[in-house]
Amino acid sequence: MTHTPGRLAPPATRPGASAPVTPPDPAYERFARLLSVHLDVPVALVSLRRDDGHVGFPGAVGLTGEYARTRVLAIEDSFCRQVLATGDPLVLPDVRATEQLDSPALRELDVAAYAGYPVLDTSGATVGTLCAITHEPRAWTQAELTVLADLAEACATQVRLREESARARSAELAATRRHRNARTLLHVAEALSATTTVDEVLAVARGLVVERVGATRGAVALADARGKILHWAEHGEIPGLGEAIWSDDLFTDQHWPSVQVLRTREALWFETNDDVLERFPRMPAEGGPGALALLPMLTRDAVLGVIVLRWADRRMFDHAFRDLLSTIAGYTAVALERARLLQHRRDVAHVLQTALLTDLPAPDGVTLDGAYVPAVLGDQVGGDWYDALVLPSGDVAVTIGDVTGHDIDAAALMGQLRSLLRGFLWRDDRTPAQTLAQLDAANVGTGVHATASVLLARLGAAGTDGARTLTWSSAGHPPAFVVRASGAVQRLDGARDLILGVAPGAARHDHTAELRPGDTAVLYTDGLVERRGEDLHHGLDRLAAVLAGGGPGAGGTGAPVTPAGDGTPRVAPVQVVRTLVPGDLHDDDIAVLTLRVDPV
Repeated sequence: MTHTPGRLAPPATRPGASAPVTPPDPAYERFARLLSVHLDVPVALVSLRRDDGHVGFPGAVGLTGEYARTRVLAIEDSFCRQVLATGDPLVLPDVRATEQLDSPALRELDVAAYAGYPVLDTSGATVGTLCAITHEPRAWTQAELTVLADLAEACATQVRLREESARARSAELAATRRHRNARTLLHVAEALSATTTVDEVLAVARGLVVERVGATRGAVALADARGKILHWAEHGEIPGLGEAIWSDDLFTDQHWPSVQVLRTREALWFETNDDVLERFPRMPAEGGPGALALLPMLTRDAVLGVIVLRWADRRMFDHAFRDLLSTIAGYTAVALERARLLQHRRDVAHVLQTALLTDLPAPDGVTLDGAYVPAVLGDQVGGDWYDALVLPSGDVAVTIGDVTGHDIDAAALMGQLRSLLRGFLWRDDRTPAQTLAQLDAANVGTGVHATASVLLARLGAAGTDGARTLTWSSAGHPPAFVVRASGAVQRLDGARDLILGVAPGAARHDHTAELRPGDTAVLYTDGLVERRGEDLHHGLDRLAAVLAGGGPGAGGTGAPVTPAGDGTPRVAPVQVVRTLVPGDLHDDDIAVLTLRVDPV
């Protein structure tokens, strides 16, 4: 049979014509050349099985026409199919004498004699062949077959080396990915551990999480207490994310993936937006072409909501990536649950605190005003208070204090301490220092055991000129200020005795100052003046400057100090706090109390 080069079936009908081409490989090309030279054959091929039902020829000598371009053939039409099936060598001196390998390819390549040996991988499986082909019948000698067997084994060694190298690269990539995922989890866990509010948790979920997992957009939906309603706290401009209610007929899990996640508590993974639309056709098509993941935020007892992540391109969700995202969703759920618990504790403490801060009295000739501002950072509430009482003698007692701690327990201790102090004050027979000494003893003796700083002052009756004597004692509390009718500011310095709850029986001292008509005493807790890493005197200087009419807002609407109708200064406690403490940064609650002697 005479071979005519290029005599091939049309590309549209030839087996393997639509399969991807096999690129030549230098190493396998070398084996084909060696075989062609040593056995003096016109065609030598390295055939390797592919995953698509074809064999490729990465090493080839003597292929012509379309076969030389594509280097691919369907296995059922291949002359190496028997070696691949049995794993045994196949030696045929004259192919025309057997029907074993009849195929169009054999005829087109003008195969007359064939000798093929298996190429084995690391597991011993046959993955290919090394074969020699002639265009005339040939009696293969033992020496030729030995050379072919040796070259086939060398070719197999190359296959096994590449498999081991691929496994090593795969292991290295897997280790790198595990390390990267571990670092991602560490970063997310650290960020979430620092959160104390729901808004802070959502900010981490929308920002850091999206960034660390390579997503382009993120959304967070929170479930109501019954787990029936999803409210999108932030949707990151992802279309189709409106409020969803799966308990009603209006929305069902057949319509919205987020509702299904809420109902089933199982994540949904879509490699492309086409996959989303195929399953949920009511979702808007403009969601983007990329991948979409919806993750339930699960705790032990409830589903708190859904995290939605969108990628710009197609994304494969293998087990490692799914585990990473699911773990992040779990971390977020724990942080969200903790933030809600802290918020509940803050709310309870605020309610308790407000209930204990009774309305200030309105004694003759004296104007009292106060402000309590809870902390906005962390679980910092409950320890500060102010109080005022008109005594049976007509004197006015004012108190400001700060119980150590900033939680519900501190608020409860503050309530007990305040009640004890009120009872002792009503006896109206002791000076402020004596009253604080009695309070300190009762604090320990009754089992309250509160640790607190307190400033207690008593304003006496007016003299003929309207002046009054202010007597005070300090249990470790910051000094009060007096804004004089002239606008001058005076700090009431004096010995600060020990705070309450440390050493009952320690000496305590009274101090006095004169308040004339138009003068205002300003009492406050340390949250107004203290800053981390700063000496207290800097805060005291800032307060003095504000009370003197300087600082932000001086003289304008809402200023801390404004002229009263008679021209004397009027101090507004709320404005003092707003001026000295940024509204969204203070991590301590603050109390301010002012006592003004009315002009005659």
